[in-house]
Amino acid sequence: MRRSREGKDVMTTLLRRIVAVAVLLAVLVSGGAPASRAAEKVTVGVGGVALMVYLPTALAKAKGYFAEEGLDVEILDIKGGGSQAASALIGGSVDFSANAIDHAIKARTRGKDLIAVHSHVRLPVMGLVVANKYKGEIKSIADLKGRPLGVTSPGSQTHMVLGYLLVKSGVKADEVKIVGAGGNTMPLALEKDSVHAGMMVDPFFTVFLKQGKGYALVDMFTTKGTVEAMGGEVQGTTLLTRPDVIARRPATVQKMVNALVRANKLIVGSSGEELAKALPRELSGDPKLYAESFEHAREAFPADSLVSREGVARVIETMRVFDVVPAGTKIDPESLFDNRYVLKALGR
Repeated sequence: MRRSREGKDVMTTLLRRIVAVAVLLAVLVSGGAPASRAAEKVTVGVGGVALMVYLPTALAKAKGYFAEEGLDVEILDIKGGGSQAASALIGGSVDFSANAIDHAIKARTRGKDLIAVHSHVRLPVMGLVVANKYKGEIKSIADLKGRPLGVTSPGSQTHMVLGYLLVKSGVKADEVKIVGAGGNTMPLALEKDSVHAGMMVDPFFTVFLKQGKGYALVDMFTTKGTVEAMGGEVQGTTLLTRPDVIARRPATVQKMVNALVRANKLIVGSSGEELAKALPRELSGDPKLYAESFEHAREAFPADSLVSREGVARVIETMRVFDVVPAGTKIDPESLFDNRYVLKALGR
């Protein structure tokens, strides 16, 4: 009887071990192993994450799109605006940066290469706003001569576009004072009279005008407004990276773009109210005002996420106006972007 019981105990133990092994194998086959694998760390530099032009990056993070691609994305809100974010990318402090394409153009003139792999917005998404106290004095861009004018940061796209508008209206660069007033602090600079007019982005543009504190000389949140001011399409904010990142981590680049393409599709198909709810409160602020700001800028977000060759070419020509791109320097627009990752994400 004792041997019989011992035999049963041995069989029971063996059966339990067999079941445990079978369960373990089932977990491994069903994908349990990848779940324990650490997500790949990625850093993205942004010069003011609450600005509307960075919505695709902020939304992809908030909705978990990066995480679903196996990425642990850290968004670094870099002081000093887009210029400093681009400098961080060039210097290797971050893997990617959300920046206007003009930063890739400037880098090229200095012998550095930055490549755009995703289009956040395909318009400038900015406007030239004047403080209300100057309503009787400033009626055109020509009236800005001799005045302090705000840009988000010196060398940023807001600076490049403002410079182009000034030259187009007969105002020379040395006839105005350019002040780096920040993106989210531009309204305060106008209210304190630190600048008389400034290049403002959403959500601050819409809020400032709605509050009756200023008026717009130029509105480039729509295709119509952009064509009137700039003569055609202008490529706006993109996801930039370095050639060495593309060479060493092509799968990572694809995963980043996959997430951002999803974000752009969600943006195009959502209302402003829905997007405000999807973002952390520290980014959306007042949900109602954020929703209104988005609707004002809606047209700028491309459903296909593709970088526009025409838009890049126009930015290059805009930058020639005040010699950021020296006369005689040839830059092929297509050398500044790579749409292959977006096309793959779109299944094309």
